[in-house]
Amino acid sequence: MATCFSLKLGFHQPALQLELLDVLLRLNQFQPPRRSNVEAKCPIATATYETRQQTQTQKLVDLLHHCAEKRSVKETEAIHGYVLKSIFSDKDLLVLLNHVAHAYSKSSDFRAAREVFDKMPQRNVFSWTVMIVDSTENGLYHDGFKYFCEMGDSGIWPDGFRILCNPTIVYWSRMCVDLGKMVHAHVVIRGFASHIFVSTSLLNMYMKLGEVEDSCQVFNTMTEHNEVSWNAVISGFTSNGRYLEAFNHFLAMKKEGITPNMYTFISVLKAIGKLVDTDKGKQVHECVSNLGMESNVLVGTALIDMYSKCGALSDARFIFDMNFTNYELNMPWNAMISGYSQCGCSQEAVELFVKMCENNVNSDVYTYCSVFNAIADLKHLKFVREAHGMVLKSGYDLIVSSVHNAIADAYSKCASLERREEGF
Repeated sequence: MATCFSLKLGFHQPALQLELLDVLLRLNQFQPPRRSNVEAKCPIATATYETRQQTQTQKLVDLLHHCAEKRSVKETEAIHGYVLKSIFSDKDLLVLLNHVAHAYSKSSDFRAAREVFDKMPQRNVFSWTVMIVDSTENGLYHDGFKYFCEMGDSGIWPDGFRILCNPTIVYWSRMCVDLGKMVHAHVVIRGFASHIFVSTSLLNMYMKLGEVEDSCQVFNTMTEHNEVSWNAVISGFTSNGRYLEAFNHFLAMKKEGITPNMYTFISVLKAIGKLVDTDKGKQVHECVSNLGMESNVLVGTALIDMYSKCGALSDARFIFDMNFTNYELNMPWNAMISGYSQCGCSQEAVELFVKMCENNVNSDVYTYCSVFNAIADLKHLKFVREAHGMVLKSGYDLIVSSVHNAIADAYSKCASLERREEGF
């Protein structure tokens, strides 16, 4: 009965639901429609059959996209079973198996995806791309690189940038500097080195691996730069502790006529904070103001943090007061409170925390750590108890050790060991 109903609908019809397909396959009741003898002998019928099969293939691809988005192994297995029982052209079968492997991978069943790939009668660049990219997205970085090398050995090479612009193939495994250089060699051999997106990916990969000189060499040999490549090199210098070079490349970026964006400012301001150089900070601040980005919460927070680390608390507070006193998110509040606390302005840190609570801005682990450090410095037991009560309501003292330790330290400095022992 179910078989007749499914045949009447036809698998090329959108009315067929995945649930019905799954039930039919699991009960082994469904036999895919076969090409009849009449269709095989009649040219018109053959053309009609091929058109119907193409439509069917597209519908199945759409269903597999749905499975990948919903991360549904059950429905993927059902469609996979149907594909194996059906008759498709070699071209359509390859398309379907590629999408089956991708759907399995997106559903976190990479073993099934690998099995589909291993049993493919033929493969194309999409087959390899699925395995390489999905390997890295599943955390299987060595497997991703292995597939990349095997793809080259098989004589298949990408005609686009997705694989070569996927540095997670290598840079998440820090022992793989040599593998990174192999990827670089493949890029050069295939003639992709002149493409800005590929080169940017390479320099970013080298920065992540700590190979700053190799990254600089890639950057310096690029025929053109855009804001992405400049951001990659500035961020890379900052993350590798080469703060002055990050600032100098920011100046070079402006000189080349590339407009900095939010990501540029976040990286270079972090570098300046490490340099503790207010003059350089003001140069960047002027550029931020000219672009009207002071009120951007991420850039504004980075400015507050930079000035605080440079000891210029009045400049930090000016930015805060001009842009964020009524702001709902806690990032700029945390930066200002932390700045006060780190610079020994404990009273100001506590007062700003009180104002933050009055404005109903949510506190988090960073807020509490800064506040308790300030309170400990003031040695004010009443403040400790009030703040501790707030933390108890939030539950942070139970799940975050840094908050727990900050509270304990505050009680200890307030010479309230009995209360400390009672509370913990």
